[in-house]
Amino acid sequence: MSIWENIKNTLNNFPVKSSFQINRMRPPGSVDEKEFMKLCVRCARCVEACPYRVLRRSSATKNGEIGTPYIYAEVAGCQLCMKCTSVCPTGAIDSTTVEMQQVSIGFARINEDTCMNYLYAKVESGEIEPDGTMALCNSCLNTCPLKEEAIYLKDGIIPTITEKCTGCGLCVERCPIKPVKAIAVIPKNMPDEETAGYFNYLKRLGK
Repeated sequence: MSIWENIKNTLNNFPVKSSFQINRMRPPGSVDEKEFMKLCVRCARCVEACPYRVLRRSSATKNGEIGTPYIYAEVAGCQLCMKCTSVCPTGAIDSTTVEMQQVSIGFARINEDTCMNYLYAKVESGEIEPDGTMALCNSCLNTCPLKEEAIYLKDGIIPTITEKCTGCGLCVERCPIKPVKAIAVIPKNMPDEETAGYFNYLKRLGK
């Protein structure tokens, strides 16, 4: 294994990952990543316009990403206020994205091996033995701005993501599982897992 692979694996397994942490997405309305990198002039107007201080400027130097805006969902998910979409001067963020239903930042994915509700269901079905800590959570459902549309509870227990998921990351922010959240957002406009900061994430899910 190369030195770089060792570094990536270490960053993956460490809860504080800086610019390499998982759940790193572009602002709502961002164009395709390749085009975004051409258009974004690092003016930070979108960052300044965000009233929730969700958008941050990347410190990663790889592929010229430094200074570009990101949402770090593990710290704070996007509130879908759309303030950032109206201030971009170059079109890196599409100004016609004004409704939360238009947003497609990514798609949330649940780790069935660590999600409290999934584990609860497995205990109920006799698939695993209870350990005295089983409890229902519902944090992802309760925090979703499109509750019952983008996510619902199958059979009243299992959180299920639908195609209406915007990828805002609020579910990730509120997920109580540590150090690795039981839910993550796979960014839509990132060219690959590595650029998105998803080093081996799907492999950890066994996908």
